[in-house]
Amino acid sequence: MKTRTIGYALALGAALAGLSASASAQMGTVRFDNWFYYQENYGDSARWQYRPRVFIPFAFGDGWTFTQRIDVPFYYTDATGPANTNGDWKFRISDIFVEEILDTPDVAKNFRFRTSVRLVMPTGGESPFGADQWQVALGGGFNWRLPDVWKGVTVVPYVRYFWGFDAQNPGVTTVRKWNIFPEVDFKLADNWTLLLYPEQGISYNDRSNKWFVPIEAMLANQVSKSWSYAFGGAYALVDDDKSYRWLVQARLSFYF
Repeated sequence: MKTRTIGYALALGAALAGLSASASAQMGTVRFDNWFYYQENYGDSARWQYRPRVFIPFAFGDGWTFTQRIDVPFYYTDATGPANTNGDWKFRISDIFVEEILDTPDVAKNFRFRTSVRLVMPTGGESPFGADQWQVALGGGFNWRLPDVWKGVTVVPYVRYFWGFDAQNPGVTTVRKWNIFPEVDFKLADNWTLLLYPEQGISYNDRSNKWFVPIEAMLANQVSKSWSYAFGGAYALVDDDKSYRWLVQARLSFYF
């Protein structure tokens, strides 16, 4: 418990330090997402999830952008695990994380790189609510806008590698996993956009050498400068590293 408390304090300190270091930069539009999910799992269980998420961007000179991201997921599930041995429906917070994101200026026309580091805290405890370990994830990708292709296409692939450490209980296997997001966004008419792989990525388990490959799509509508919404889902195609059978999801976003 002492290790967790110290760790949480350090993580909060890192997040605040990032914001403090960005104080001299110009703050951009803050985005507050409300994500809602329902998923059917293997083993005849299910999970509801509410995940508030905030992005706080800061613009530096010459086109550099630093963004602070914070996710606070909540689970309501009947999945079994050390924290729910009877498979009852239970509600609990899951693993909170903070992520520091850096975007470069355009290195070519409408093309820029992105990199990030994510710190996942074991606030959810044991399965099925959390991974019961600390995790660090390094990420990288790019953003390539093609406004003249169809009504406008944006290619936004991203890759993260998760490395788990400091397991909180005996018997917990530390995470070694790739997450891959081959995201492509297609602009449609009247403020609508088709999003492929915006949220549910492909994963490769470095421990078991097994893949989980879903197909995912969402429709998003930018109603105004102040808010937008999106809805869609995902279905498992390759489930060697079992995660979920299928899920539906929705997002309500506000901009400040």
